[in-house]
Amino acid sequence: MSREDFEQLDSSVDAPKKNKMTVEKFFQQFNTLDMNNYGSWPWSVKITCWLFLFFVVCAIGYFLAIKPKLDAIDQARTVEQNLLNEFKEKDSKLRNLQQYQMQLQQMEANFNQQLEQLPKETEIPSLVEDINVTGVSSGLKFKNIRLEQEVKQEFFIEQPISIDATGDYHSFGSFVSSIAALPRIVTLHDFTISGVPSQDKKSDVPVVDYTIKAKTYRYVGADGQGAGNTNASATPPQGGAAQ
Repeated sequence: MSREDFEQLDSSVDAPKKNKMTVEKFFQQFNTLDMNNYGSWPWSVKITCWLFLFFVVCAIGYFLAIKPKLDAIDQARTVEQNLLNEFKEKDSKLRNLQQYQMQLQQMEANFNQQLEQLPKETEIPSLVEDINVTGVSSGLKFKNIRLEQEVKQEFFIEQPISIDATGDYHSFGSFVSSIAALPRIVTLHDFTISGVPSQDKKSDVPVVDYTIKAKTYRYVGADGQGAGNTNASATPPQGGAAQ
């Protein structure tokens, strides 16, 4: 070994070893800080304090200045969307206004047409006569046709008509079809049908007794009057009168 190598080896042995920074030593530095002499603090402590202050300022700025603005923006977007939806709805109604007006006129015309099919109070006797003629033409023999007490509903007045008749099945079917074809609205309810043997020995077809309740309706404002109490008997003028 030469002299130069020996001196280099000797100098490397005598050189002081640098202390490595550990986590424990890093936290020990905070215990030895001089609060009145900031300049003497280690650079690692200074950088840590600067970063901590930076994050604290950012957090305070976010919650005090930025977050309220973000909430206000979200609320404004919600209001904007609601206004846009309202505008689209009103714009659609405006575009279809003419079509809606035409539909309204059509509905009013249909409503008036339905009202015309409801008999007025003065037309009830003629309607009973029409029912009687229809039954006689169908082959039924009426025992009784009686107007019952009117029933007032919210928008219309219901007029029940009690009917007792005799005839065969075909006559009854023809009678129901003819009632449906009347220009006035008449509905049939509460059928009671009972068959008895025919007294005519030449026919095996039984005689059927029918008890039916027909109902017609009158619009409350049709004649400007409320529901009256009508309780009378109508005697059929045709050959099928009560026997």
